[in-house]
Amino acid sequence: MSSWKSKLSKLRIPSVGAVVALTLITLQREVSAQTVLTVREAEFRNRWAGEMVDREVTPQYFQPDGGLGEEQAALAPDKWSLVNDADRIARNFSDNLRFGPLDFSTGLSTGWQYSNQNSVGQNTDAADNNSFFIAPTIGVQYERQMGVWSVNARYSAGYTYYFNQDYTAAGSGSQRNPLSMTAGLDIGYDTSRTQINLTSSASWGPGYDVIAGANNWQTTLSLGLSGRYIVTDEISVGAAISGSYSNYSDAQVAPGEAAQPNSNSASYSAAVFADWLVTPKTNVRFVVSAGEDLQNFGNEFSGVTEGRGFIDAKVVLTYQIAPKFSVDAGVGAGYVEDSNIPDSEYVGWRPVWQAAINYTPTEKTFFKASASFQGVDIQPNYSLVAGWNAREKTRLSLSLYQNQGFSSLSPDQWNVVRGIMGTVSQRLFKTAGLSLSAGVEQSDYIGMSSAPNQPAPDEGPSNYWLANASLYWSIREWLSWSNNIAFSTGYGNNEGMNTTFTTSLNLNF
Repeated sequence: MSSWKSKLSKLRIPSVGAVVALTLITLQREVSAQTVLTVREAEFRNRWAGEMVDREVTPQYFQPDGGLGEEQAALAPDKWSLVNDADRIARNFSDNLRFGPLDFSTGLSTGWQYSNQNSVGQNTDAADNNSFFIAPTIGVQYERQMGVWSVNARYSAGYTYYFNQDYTAAGSGSQRNPLSMTAGLDIGYDTSRTQINLTSSASWGPGYDVIAGANNWQTTLSLGLSGRYIVTDEISVGAAISGSYSNYSDAQVAPGEAAQPNSNSASYSAAVFADWLVTPKTNVRFVVSAGEDLQNFGNEFSGVTEGRGFIDAKVVLTYQIAPKFSVDAGVGAGYVEDSNIPDSEYVGWRPVWQAAINYTPTEKTFFKASASFQGVDIQPNYSLVAGWNAREKTRLSLSLYQNQGFSSLSPDQWNVVRGIMGTVSQRLFKTAGLSLSAGVEQSDYIGMSSAPNQPAPDEGPSNYWLANASLYWSIREWLSWSNNIAFSTGYGNNEGMNTTFTTSLNLNF
């Protein structure tokens, strides 16, 4: 149902030619989580229409064409004059959507969807388990290079309307017809000695949350600012700050299950560093970082229910083995302190560390792996993203991750999530492709307090899996037909399998 433009959804992995350029990439790990698409995110956004421009992740996961569409050659001219006329009209319409540096895109999908469950996990009868739908989308991008300044601003929105008023697989009430919006803004300043980068993103929309076991609304905001100044050819200094906010609200739980409270979480951090380029291939970084994660339950973020603050100091060594192959490793000490968590067990002094491998032999083959224990972590975080074009018409992708944070279900609780996702895409012939994807995610709910007589925290589903198969046909550059069948764990505590089938005709300009 969604249409993705390759220029906005391609995975951009930097090809690093020197350790000096690598240091800014390393700094981003100090202040933000790895951008690995998780099973939770894939499931939550699977009914959103249109492009999702708030973050860059491997595009082929759970994408109708498996990411192969970006490699398709332009379709050969058709001798049928009516088709040629339609192509000319489509190109003219698309050209008229460009206004200088502003590039607009529009789309319209229409089709039919079937699901054997509604949004709160109950079975549906034959009249209520399917619906025709229509989904208009719009996007706009502003991109400009002005001397030492670069700007890239993006916005997208999509809306899905189900004609069957009794069909509630995507939610009930105000959530029945999903409306989603995403946005991103990147600003860069680059001179011979000074580099400054500002990145921000936002998203808003409803979907099924595998942690809550229910449909809810999610709002996310993030902001990062980093800068670096080259003092000499061997010495540079810099700093970075970042912040994020997320809200989970209006959960639609199954009848008889406990209502989920609105959850607000925020985090902020800052880091300062000094780099010493020991050799052209070796860099040593001294970095000090501090920050805090905050959690609140209620209708708005007023007053902190609980928090975890940290300060870390590390030495990080980066070595560039080859122009496109680098490794780094760091070790140091950190201190964590909790607020409003009685008798917390995960505080005090402890060692901190990080390690990473970046290998991008070609633009279409990549391997990135990282692991760390730092900040407010109570277990190590790790992520792996890899892609391999085994043949010209075959693509394989894999991601593995573990991340953590305050639980959105109950106070004084930590949520550690680990998962794995994979996709195999095969071009069947020039304009058609088949994509198979699967993922599984496991959640551990860890109580942070050892105080006696503490109430047991709420827990969501401990395991969740999903899989789908997509058959995609690019009829023209502006017209495609997609068919998708998806299987997943039942909603909430319903252990039955959820099955969804969607077929749609998609116009994209």
